[in-house]
Amino acid sequence: MRPIVFVALALSVAAVFAAADPRDTEVWTPVPPVVSVPAVRGVPSDAVVLFDGANLAEWEAENGGAPGWTVADGVVTVRPGAGGIRTKREFADCQLHLEWRSPAEATGEGQGRGNSGVYLQGRYEVQILDSFHNPTYVNGQAAAIYKQTAPLVNACRAPGEWQTYDIVYTAPRFNGNGSVRAPARVTVLHNGVLVQDHTEVRGPTAYIGVLPYEKHPFRQALLLQEHHDSVSFRNIWIRELNARPLFNGRDLAGWYTFLDKRGRGQDPEGIFRMEDGVLHIRGREFGYLATEESFANYDLRAEFKWGEARYAPRETAPRDSGILYHFAAGEPDVVWPKSFECQVQEEDCGDFWCVGTQLESPNPHEQKWGMKHIIRSENFERPRGEWNVIEIVCRDGEIEHWVNGHLVNSGSAASVSAGRILLQSEGSEVFFRNLVLARY
Repeated sequence: MRPIVFVALALSVAAVFAAADPRDTEVWTPVPPVVSVPAVRGVPSDAVVLFDGANLAEWEAENGGAPGWTVADGVVTVRPGAGGIRTKREFADCQLHLEWRSPAEATGEGQGRGNSGVYLQGRYEVQILDSFHNPTYVNGQAAAIYKQTAPLVNACRAPGEWQTYDIVYTAPRFNGNGSVRAPARVTVLHNGVLVQDHTEVRGPTAYIGVLPYEKHPFRQALLLQEHHDSVSFRNIWIRELNARPLFNGRDLAGWYTFLDKRGRGQDPEGIFRMEDGVLHIRGREFGYLATEESFANYDLRAEFKWGEARYAPRETAPRDSGILYHFAAGEPDVVWPKSFECQVQEEDCGDFWCVGTQLESPNPHEQKWGMKHIIRSENFERPRGEWNVIEIVCRDGEIEHWVNGHLVNSGSAASVSAGRILLQSEGSEVFFRNLVLARY
């Protein structure tokens, strides 16, 4: 019977292929963006260069202020006692490349020799150490997830030689109650050798004991550690993964305008303008700038600051704008459309306005103007004229509002979970920049 079964199967497979069209399994969109990689330095065209040998313009001291490390001959070197340095920009999922060198004269032993570290999101450490013929605890040697996971092999070069780390990092995701939705994971190639393979990070780095995860903003600064040793660095660059900028920095491609008295796509006075990579909303007319695309389950990060101008009927009121989201496909363009609003208003940043929507929240709330208004826990807005960071996290009906790194509002059981994103013009001059959306 076996030959008959095989013949029947072969005939069946042949019939399927005869009836199939190879185009049925061809995918043509979306087309991956083109990234060029120069042969000389090898820095991808979409990377952010964090250190190119010239200066520390992308960095600040660990606790703020000017970094105290030394830059000379295209290299930045730890100055013992100066503390660590952190990036001014913030990142989550990323690909990181850096080159490091321990002092050529090897002194000390164990953890006291060529010690530094790369802290992803400022809290999860990939160890830097001179591990060339230098015994120490294995989960503390070079390329270890410090005090958690030893590297697969020791690929360390001799003291004074340049070494490379290529790190692919996936940031942790959290649920609304603070529990871990997905832990952080890291892959590390040390001098081109795989030493961490999609390794689970079990929590923040600790020297003593084991620390549990603690919920934190999605994007955080990258930190390089000062650990008493004069470790040097060069050629540091990073690529954001699973993220996309919503502005191209040149024009309003991917967005459309809507003004209450003019309608969609009519903005003759330039209420919405892109100027040197910054969106300038003049605020003179009520309306919004909206994405053409809809989104669900994401982290949206945006920076804003207030201008000076205010217009009727709000010329004496607190400056007002907002980020509206989950404006569902099929809903009409009106002032204001069915959506959720993250309030951007002087001293009220982070409030929820449920515009024709519903949301449950532990925060105090009221009914006003026919909408549920959920009040943020505390005011963390910076003084007028300074840039502020708004972060909106949306995941399966749960929503969080973060202001300058502080969780100020949260909700669950959202009646709408996907849609377009809007930036309001509501009588006040305001500027937005660095809108980045990442899958959450």
